[in-house]
Amino acid sequence: MAAGIAMTVEELDAGFLSEVLAVPGREVATVAATRIGTGQVALSLLLELTWDVDDAALPHRLVAKIPAVEEASRQAAAMHRTYELETGFYSDLTGMVAVPHPRALHVAFDAGSGAFTLIMEVAPGEVGDQLVGCSPAAAEAIVDAAVGLHAPTWGRAEELLSHGWLTRPDAATLELRVGAYRHLLPGFIERFSARLGAEVLDTARWLGEHLVEVALAYRSPMCLVHGDFRLDNMLFDPSASASSGAVSVTVVDWQTVGLGRGAVDVAYALGSGLSTDDRRRVEESLVARYANALAGAGVGVVDNVTHDYRLGATSGLAMSVIASQLVASTPRGDEMFAVMAERHAAQMVDNATMELVGG
Repeated sequence: MAAGIAMTVEELDAGFLSEVLAVPGREVATVAATRIGTGQVALSLLLELTWDVDDAALPHRLVAKIPAVEEASRQAAAMHRTYELETGFYSDLTGMVAVPHPRALHVAFDAGSGAFTLIMEVAPGEVGDQLVGCSPAAAEAIVDAAVGLHAPTWGRAEELLSHGWLTRPDAATLELRVGAYRHLLPGFIERFSARLGAEVLDTARWLGEHLVEVALAYRSPMCLVHGDFRLDNMLFDPSASASSGAVSVTVVDWQTVGLGRGAVDVAYALGSGLSTDDRRRVEESLVARYANALAGAGVGVVDNVTHDYRLGATSGLAMSVIASQLVASTPRGDEMFAVMAERHAAQMVDNATMELVGG
């Protein structure tokens, strides 16, 4: 096991934190850990520290992420490389991007065991709610955050691949995704047939037939993408700019980071996060905001970005189908996947996504 890794809550003790935080001449005296969230993939904890001296400049509240308690969850994380990807982002890429994210104070990953430990500052704000959705002002903040991630890495795939943990989507990955979608679609239809309208289910069937064509139709160069760019992975702090009505967003949970098309992140976020009525009202201006900001950063072609956004509307529906069949069924979870499917199916229709791949 590599140094600097805690596998359990008990191992996140004062001695461990004193060592990894390495504040000269100071020692952590006590640690209180409180679980955050459900911890299905990793165990997230709020740490409240006291030190051997009373100094307000020292960190007293931190967030820790360590391997999940359940063996099945750790095995799933290893299969999807979630611990490796998240620590890779914080170790190698944060200095390259301008997307708001928590600042990491300690990052460790053990390739042999797949274990990791991540210690971060507490980011301001509250977690978004997929069911409730977000305001158009919050959607503007999401778009701006996406530009901060995509623009600095736009078209730099070959350079980024020098980090051995980062991979490019390939034919084998597409084949697996298409196979998974088609295999899981009947279960999705069976579970949600009483909840979803026929037009949503028909759109899901259409996507199963055309996933390959969608994947091959993107035009923009690859860049770094979050991969699960939705409200549940964002913290919103409206008090940051209360006088102007703007919203501050911090993007968390970088366990699906990779190379892809930036417009897909945006389509996924707006399609799942805004109500259908709000999206229809502000979508065009938000996509223009994204494309113009990319152009202002010296990257992107507006027509290609808009084209890829329209294709990217498929990403949320695909996620709804696949993810809903891979996690345990719960009332809230099922309703979240149903709402996402409805919103993204409508997004595909509104953006004439099916016309882009000839059917």
